[in-house]
Amino acid sequence: MKKNIAVIGAAGDVGQGVVDQLLQAGHRVIAVGRNAEKLEKLSTRLTARGQLDIVVGSVENEATAAALLAQIRELAPQLDGVVVSVNAPLEIKPLVDVDSTQLTQVLQANLVTHLIAAKTFVPALAPAGLYLGIGGGMADLIMPGFGMNSICQAAQRNMYRALAEELKDRGVRVQELMLYSMIAGASNRDKAHPKWITDDDVGRHVVAVIDNPAWFPEPIITLKSRKDAGLQPAAASAS
Repeated sequence: MKKNIAVIGAAGDVGQGVVDQLLQAGHRVIAVGRNAEKLEKLSTRLTARGQLDIVVGSVENEATAAALLAQIRELAPQLDGVVVSVNAPLEIKPLVDVDSTQLTQVLQANLVTHLIAAKTFVPALAPAGLYLGIGGGMADLIMPGFGMNSICQAAQRNMYRALAEELKDRGVRVQELMLYSMIAGASNRDKAHPKWITDDDVGRHVVAVIDNPAWFPEPIITLKSRKDAGLQPAAASAS
């Protein structure tokens, strides 16, 4: 069944694959990003795939998020799903060299924005709609210099777990898809390792989560390899 899906962060490496695969699956997509030029290029490349609208906006703060929702509601009064793939580049730096201001800025850009988006867009979802954040597997991986990544991704996971618990009586799904791999996307495809999860792999898994909710009953969903993309977890484990 065709659904109205908003993808926030649509012009990024992950977001482009999500938009592409949703369109190929027959859904209507509203692609959101901060960069109008990148969105126009995305539209030019993918508009033949299906019904695609683009909206320039951000979830940087409550005011911009509310303005973004108002723009989207002009296109689709009610959403069946929202996929959020937003983050800011993180500096590789030992935690002992990170000052409090820098950590606060990183948390604002990579964690607080997800909370702002959830508070804004969950109320806009149709009954049984899906709010899906995309995060990373460094929540479970500690590497020298990547402490800020691990802190952000672990906090983001628990934020989604808390939201799923608190909002379960509203009749919507709140989940996070955690990616346990570097992502091969538009910016690095020529240099990517063959085993890296691709943007299209992520997109296929997002489609599976949207179209087959019974496959993914838990608030935290993981994608750890290319071969698992788009599969029911039980099928992926057996492969």
